Amino acid sequence: MTESDATPQLDPAAIDFEQAYRSGAVAEGVVMDRLPWEIGRPQPLLVEFERAGRIGGDVLDVGCGPGDSSIYLAGLGYRVTGLDLAPTAVERARARAAECEVAVSFAVADATELAGYEDRFDTVVSSALLHCLDQAQRAAHVAALRRVMRPGARLIQFCFARTEHSDAYAPHSIEEAELSGTFDLPNWRRTTLRPDVLTAITPPPPISEMLAGRGVPLEFDEEGALLLPVWVLEAERI
Repeated sequence: MTESDATPQLDPAAIDFEQAYRSGAVAEGVVMDRLPWEIGRPQPLLVEFERAGRIGGDVLDVGCGPGDSSIYLAGLGYRVTGLDLAPTAVERARARAAECEVAVSFAVADATELAGYEDRFDTVVSSALLHCLDQAQRAAHVAALRRVMRPGARLIQFCFARTEHSDAYAPHSIEEAELSGTFDLPNWRRTTLRPDVLTAITPPPPISEMLAGRGVPLEFDEEGALLLPVWVLEAERI
């Protein structure tokens, strides 16, 4: 990692994800060996849902990034498709799946369209995607999810919650009322909507200094990984 003399000024809404995967840069003057969301394992929240028997059938990992969730689920025997807008992320995911000797169908796709996957999936897992979309993109994404999910299919989603400090790390954090209204009757039946935390990597000093300088309260797990507040949503497609 290289760093500038000044504390970096990260603008989450301006991140070019393909460029970030290619260069490792999330802010000017800061190049990271791993991007903040590349924790090298599935999110603990996803593991919790899988162990509770909440995943089944044909699974879509939308916004799959480097494939941690896809590879974890495929390793357990699920039929998994991983889609991401960033070609470099998809390339990395394919390479990781090959190293792990698991079968996952990875492809480049726009989460606001998901063309060619109509009526395909029984479960959709979405980790740290929805808060990357602005309001218009979210509406298109939710409509695309309905098209690719079979009736009765389950959506499991984790997205950054709107807080006093969420603009420091989330492109478009989300309030509870907005999320609740987006996934409500008549199109969806919500079974879970609760606050929790998402795991990010241990932030390098320039990022920690930037967050601290913007007043973000930093919480870490026992391994030093950063924990950030999210909404956990589970909904059935009607």
